[in-house]
Amino acid sequence: MNIFQIVFHNYTSPSRTRKPDNKVAYPLDYRGELTHKTELCTLCGTCVYVCSPIAIEITREAERGVWDYDGGRCTYCGKCVEFCPTGALNFCDHSPSTITNRQQELIKDIVEYRSCTRCGAKIIPIPMETLVKLYHSEEAAQYASKIYELCERCRSRLHSQSIKSGISGVNG
Repeated sequence: MNIFQIVFHNYTSPSRTRKPDNKVAYPLDYRGELTHKTELCTLCGTCVYVCSPIAIEITREAERGVWDYDGGRCTYCGKCVEFCPTGALNFCDHSPSTITNRQQELIKDIVEYRSCTRCGAKIIPIPMETLVKLYHSEEAAQYASKIYELCERCRSRLHSQSIKSGISGVNG
């Protein structure tokens, strides 16, 4: 094929350029915009630990926790999503929206604390979805959820009481 045939072919054939309404489908493992589900987040800090560009920060306050994400620093490596134990972080199947100023890249999510069912201390219980994954059964997760609604001190006391009652044979 010589150059004249190529030029003639390009001018006589229809355009192969995609139109805006004819988008290419994203692959299944596409890492688009990062989403954070506050109802699943326990502020464990795993995402902060694995984020090498320091795009995620967690601040624990008296009544709530704050999860900060800087989209300008993120390299979309996926480590935070991969290692999040509760599945609170995911990538969308679309690319992030166009940013016109720096403030649009910053995401701040509030994670509310709950109260311990015994003493009232502020805690973040492990979500039910995560407990089902851990215990491999809905029934065991239901039982464990009652324990994880307690603060660490009350859980420790509960376990100590159950050990004492198991040794002594007396429920109490």
